[in-house]
Amino acid sequence: MTRHPYFLATVALLLAASAACGTSGTGPQAVRTVSASPGPSVSSRDRSWLVEAHQANLAEVQGGKLAEKKGSSAAVRRVGATFIMDHSHFDNEVTRVADALAVELPRTPGRDYLAVAQRLENESGSQFDRDFVSLMIAGHKKMIADTEAEVREGSSPKVIALARAALPTLHKHLNMLEKAAPTG
Repeated sequence: MTRHPYFLATVALLLAASAACGTSGTGPQAVRTVSASPGPSVSSRDRSWLVEAHQANLAEVQGGKLAEKKGSSAAVRRVGATFIMDHSHFDNEVTRVADALAVELPRTPGRDYLAVAQRLENESGSQFDRDFVSLMIAGHKKMIADTEAEVREGSSPKVIALARAALPTLHKHLNMLEKAAPTG
């Protein structure tokens, strides 16, 4: 069987193009390819937790930046700086595990997180501090509960290990927030 001479050139071009389509760039334009071969089986619970953790991390980094910029107390600004550092680091781990399990992650925080950010963006002074701390306490309590459920009920050892590793930091953040809560 003879192949058309352009057949091999086309195959070579397609292979080169697919190799070039790996993760490229940063930000919203970044492209993440999904392997053509099926990845390890991941339950919907594990998948959901990875997506939720990723979106929460994105939101907490944004919130941390707002707290650094707009916080009227040193405690709120410190919480902001800690959030930026810890949630950026943790999101790298979430992304690494999601990539290994072929789980596609959204590029932005969810709608609820965006609404909180918009609300905080429009506040200043002690009102910002009160709302930031209150909203972040509620968010961290929810994430702690969801993460504890993932540890108990998840099926992927990689995702369970990641959730387990996240709990001490989430508790540390909750403690920091409670201490930073404005009085009065």
